[in-house]
Amino acid sequence: MGAFELQTIEPEESLAGHGPKRIKDECIVAYKVYDSCRRQNCLTYRELGPPLCVESPQVEGEDGAQRDQPVEPPDGTASVSVDKLTISRINVVNKQPSPFRAGYWDVDVKYEFEYALTFRDSAGEIIEEIQAKSFFKMKTTLFGSLGSDLVIGTDLFAGHRSGTFQAAPFIWVEAKAVALDARLYHQHGPEPQEIHLTIGLFAILKLFRLVHLNVQSTGFCIPEACRESHDINPCEYFAELDFPMDIFSPPQKPDFNPCR
Repeated sequence: MGAFELQTIEPEESLAGHGPKRIKDECIVAYKVYDSCRRQNCLTYRELGPPLCVESPQVEGEDGAQRDQPVEPPDGTASVSVDKLTISRINVVNKQPSPFRAGYWDVDVKYEFEYALTFRDSAGEIIEEIQAKSFFKMKTTLFGSLGSDLVIGTDLFAGHRSGTFQAAPFIWVEAKAVALDARLYHQHGPEPQEIHLTIGLFAILKLFRLVHLNVQSTGFCIPEACRESHDINPCEYFAELDFPMDIFSPPQKPDFNPCR
């Protein structure tokens, strides 16, 4: 009989990277997004109110509550501009089950903007720069499903090896703000008394839960537009802008081209 050799056939995916790779289902512990939406709001004086001082002490209102002081334009001001606009804080103010639809949740989110107001005289010279802030609160309804309180034990989080997971879903908010306009308004006399700002706000909101999944990755998830719960008259210019999806989903290595 002639001699023969036994040959071991390697799995296709292990052959030095040649040939197609087999896609496998993997079980993972993941924060699954149950619902998401995007918002594109043009915020004017009606939503923001007057700019508030960051550094000045609070004053007592008619109801006895302490409030931030509105920014007052310095004497001789002819124009104002907004610089260094940032979203300094995003707070989830409230999260409650929707009274109208099972599995849906009403979420109240409050955005805090900080920026510099630069006041100039009629010759364009800077009179003063004041650090200011504004707030905007909005309500969104998203599907978060129904759950119950669960006790879990893990060594993933330092100092928290056992704890209770809430029945409510968690919320994730990403946002980007742009300064669109700043104007002075005269109520009485030649000196301006009010500052009206216009801020454009892009935001993505997601409700998610900790679950176990079999997954195959196909790329980034892009949410649909939020359904408005009330009528809004957005600024025409801001409404026509394309949503800057790339700032929320940076390109992966195969898609990255710094020279583009």
